[in-house]
Amino acid sequence: MKLPTLLLITTFLGLSTADPNAVLWGSAPAQKTYSDRVVQATQETWDWMNYALHLSGLASCVGFQGIQYPFTCDSYCADYPGMELIAEFGPKDIVDFSVSGFFAVDHHRKEIWHVFRGTVSLTDGISDVRLDSLPFDAWGPNHPNCTDCKAHAGFLQSYKLAYAQFEKNMTEAFQKYPDYSLKVTGHSMGGAASFIHGINMKTSGYDPYVVASGQPLVGNQALANYNDMLFFGDKPDFLRQDKDRRYWRLTHKGDLVPQIPFWSPFHQPGGEIFIDYALADPPLDALKVCDGQDNPNCNYSSNMINSAITGTVMWAHFQYFVVFTLCGVNFWSTHIHS
Repeated sequence: MKLPTLLLITTFLGLSTADPNAVLWGSAPAQKTYSDRVVQATQETWDWMNYALHLSGLASCVGFQGIQYPFTCDSYCADYPGMELIAEFGPKDIVDFSVSGFFAVDHHRKEIWHVFRGTVSLTDGISDVRLDSLPFDAWGPNHPNCTDCKAHAGFLQSYKLAYAQFEKNMTEAFQKYPDYSLKVTGHSMGGAASFIHGINMKTSGYDPYVVASGQPLVGNQALANYNDMLFFGDKPDFLRQDKDRRYWRLTHKGDLVPQIPFWSPFHQPGGEIFIDYALADPPLDALKVCDGQDNPNCNYSSNMINSAITGTVMWAHFQYFVVFTLCGVNFWSTHIHS
């Protein structure tokens, strides 16, 4: 196994002590949702994934060159002319393990964006490899707590530290722009934070659109089912592509991170959108909408052993609609039209 591949895999391994037989609160199904059904994504779904993923790619600037007000950076920030930076967030020192990202408002599209960065630093890696799990608390008053839900401690705590940084700015933006929709996105560790933030916002009475790409396994079966219930209802239809859909878990062919840790009690929620294409910037016919939680015809069709031995897992993980790389290093120059 190539060393970079080994490092990527071990970075995401977290051994949970949660009960694998935990039962979800309420009427949502307590067991995993199985299906092998797959349908073709619409052009509207492709456009939305492309837009969100390119914006997600800009988070790589946070903590390095940075994003400057109103919304400029060494990368392709100019592709978002209506965007106004509200705040960046992330670790303040070496013992701060908060996830990084930025908070911005798009005045052209009337959208409030929370964008979480993927794993690129030592503190990110330490958060990833925390070896315990914690009870998952729902913040909002509108839903009972999922008492049996447990989440990866590193992801949960790094998110909570970041949330404490941007909560004030977020609340002020919600009050200032009450007619703007809420959009949440992130890749890799940022995908895990997006998943948690989506639940936070949903149970706090907001109606977020969540796009989590390359998201590792964050919690147990109860937590996965809880997310499905919140975003898809008691009888989830993961194949829907209408205007009322609010959650998309984007995966890529050959990317093993959405399958890590490999063992129970960690489970993925439904809502998977699969890129069945080896490179970035996939054609429309390579984008699939997947039913169920671990669809064998989507990301779980990837050959783990082959990907690990050849080292393609790293390349597969860092290229989706955009290549996730250092700020200003752009392998693909697809422009976004706001």
